Amino acid sequence: MSLKRTIMAIGNAIKLIKTIDSDNELRDAMYKCKSTDELYSFMKEKGFGFTFGELDEAVNSLHVQCQTLAEAQELMHKAELLKFLFK
Repeated sequence: MSLKRTIMAIGNAIKLIKTIDSDNELRDAMYKCKSTDELYSFMKEKGFGFTFGELDEAVNSLHVQCQTLAEAQELMHKAELLKFLFK
C-alpha cells in the first residue's frame, strides 16, 4: 500500500468523523448496512474508503488537535460509534 493512498484514506476517515453528526442521510444509510463488508463497500462508493487502522490513525490525528476537554470527549464519542460500526 502506498503512502499517498494511506494519507488519502486517513483524510477520508477524518472527513467522515467531521461530517457524521450533520449528515443524517449518510448516517442512516450506514446503519442500514447488514454487514461490515457491506458498510466498507458502501463507504468506499461514497468516497470514504479507509480501513479500521486508518480510522484509528484519523482519530489519533484529530485527538491531538483538541484544545478542550469537551472537544476531546465529542471526538471520542464519534470515534467509538464509528469503531463499533466498522469492527
